[in-house]
Amino acid sequence: MHTLFSKKAFVSISLASLLLLPVTANATQTVNNENIDELAKSLMQLRQDVEILDESIQDKKDTQKAKMKSLVMQKSELEATIAREDLKIKQIEKELNKVKAQIKDASKNSQGLKPLILNAITLLEANIDNAIPFKTKERRADLQRTKMQLEQNLITPQKALVLVWNSFDDAIRMSKENGIFKQSIMIDGKPRLAEVARLGTIMMFFKTPDERVGYVVKNKETSKNTWDYVEVINKEKKAQVLTLFDAFKKQIRTGYFTLPNAIATAN
Repeated sequence: MHTLFSKKAFVSISLASLLLLPVTANATQTVNNENIDELAKSLMQLRQDVEILDESIQDKKDTQKAKMKSLVMQKSELEATIAREDLKIKQIEKELNKVKAQIKDASKNSQGLKPLILNAITLLEANIDNAIPFKTKERRADLQRTKMQLEQNLITPQKALVLVWNSFDDAIRMSKENGIFKQSIMIDGKPRLAEVARLGTIMMFFKTPDERVGYVVKNKETSKNTWDYVEVINKEKKAQVLTLFDAFKKQIRTGYFTLPNAIATAN
């Protein structure tokens, strides 16, 4: 009985082993196929990545070549522009020398005017320094420009005479003119842009954007022609100055006004 059972068991185990052999072989083959597929996919991805990198490198090379070509063209254009500008400068210098020669020829019969005009400019500068400080720098700059051009023979004495005569006319007009203007003034030792109400060449009041008001007086403690900007603190006098500015802005240029004593007398 025992021997018969052993034989039957052996036969069963053998059959089971035979039945399992194809399954195991198929499983191994499936695993190998999956590995091959994964490798193939990885290789395809790597090949795609390499192609993308190659294209990117080529694009960068093309871009760099285009930039270099553009820079070379720009350099050539700049060199050509510089050459043209150099030629223009030489032509302008040539024309300037020609104009100077013409001015010199035209001035031969009027050189006697030159010292008179220079003296007139000196008188005008003294007048500007001694008068109220209204656009002093600008007016002096105009005279200095005329003086420089006359001394360097850039303009004829006749032309300089006209310019100086116009400056005299401006000085006369200022003595008769009232109005509001804008200019830089000195407050607390610092320059500030302010409105100024000028009454001829007798008085000049100022008003800053923050409603500080006052007037100019000559500094008598210095030997030079210097001016001080005095701020009005008194409420009543401050209101008087503000009333003047308001009237001027309303185009009221004549009438009776009560104002602080701000007469700009000479030393």
